[in-house]
Amino acid sequence: MVLMSALISGLSMLALQAATQDAQAPVPDEDIPIEALGPAVGLVYETPWRAGPALAHARAGLAATVIDGRIYTAGGAGLVDPRDDFEVYDPDYGIWSPLPSLPEGLERFAMAEAGGRLYVAGGYSADSGPEPVSTVWSYDPDANIWQSETEMPGAKASFALLSHGEALYALGGEDGMAGMFVYAPETLEWTTLEAPQSVSRRGLAAVILAGEFWLIGGANQGEASASVDIYDPATQTWREGPSLPEPRAGHAAAVVDGVIHVFGGRSADMQRTTSDHLVLEVGATRWSVGQSMPTARTEAAAATIEGEVWLMGGGAGAGFFAPFTAVDSVDVLNPAY
Repeated sequence: MVLMSALISGLSMLALQAATQDAQAPVPDEDIPIEALGPAVGLVYETPWRAGPALAHARAGLAATVIDGRIYTAGGAGLVDPRDDFEVYDPDYGIWSPLPSLPEGLERFAMAEAGGRLYVAGGYSADSGPEPVSTVWSYDPDANIWQSETEMPGAKASFALLSHGEALYALGGEDGMAGMFVYAPETLEWTTLEAPQSVSRRGLAAVILAGEFWLIGGANQGEASASVDIYDPATQTWREGPSLPEPRAGHAAAVVDGVIHVFGGRSADMQRTTSDHLVLEVGATRWSVGQSMPTARTEAAAATIEGEVWLMGGGAGAGFFAPFTAVDSVDVLNPAY
């Protein structure tokens, strides 16, 4: 046990030193072509960022969602195993409060709200190791309890779970079963729909804008992508959106007043963690640059409340190092600043 503790401590210190050097390293101008980023480049702003209350524990690969104006965060990678943390932030009190733990420790899973319940699906569990799982759990905020749900048709990790109408849609992910899964909570049944092979990307970010699903970036076979795929659940059709100026994976995304914000993630070669903040304005055909995040991070969670984006947790390192450099910090962006 002493040897194992020393080994973990040594790995953690090496990873932290590597991540610190990486985050402080100068970013070459050619990393993100200025001509691709639009008119925001070069402007000087007073910072629209502020620090929010820290999470109870440092975690990367966690998930977050909003129910009734409160932010719920769950899971994420600890130093060794996925965590079962579950907590809520209520703006009326200004603090994080602990809730009943996840039924199992999870990381790189997906979470969404439907019908006033919170649903957690897939990911890597404390028991599954490198293999993704297909399990699904739901949480009732009124009863304050978890219950099991029908498992997905196949395992998925590093994917997105989006709520539309009365259904949940599981999209993306590279590990596990391809395709798109749709869950009807009322009947407790999953169905499988076809999806382009190109959307099977791990670490993509997903948002809903004007009733359509935007799947942004992600990685396939170790290479990040700049692709943006848009799905219309009403017509069950796909189309391409404005590509990111540079490939990204492990980034977070949120929508405020019809504007998409993308935060951090890993670089094209998956070797560098960025502090980039990219913005797609309403009706725009290309991305512009917003004020950079206070620190570089990947595998963070994002949620929007009261016109602000809350960016929670994540890691400063890329790939294997992310859990060893996880942070408990919360940064809050006010786009109207």
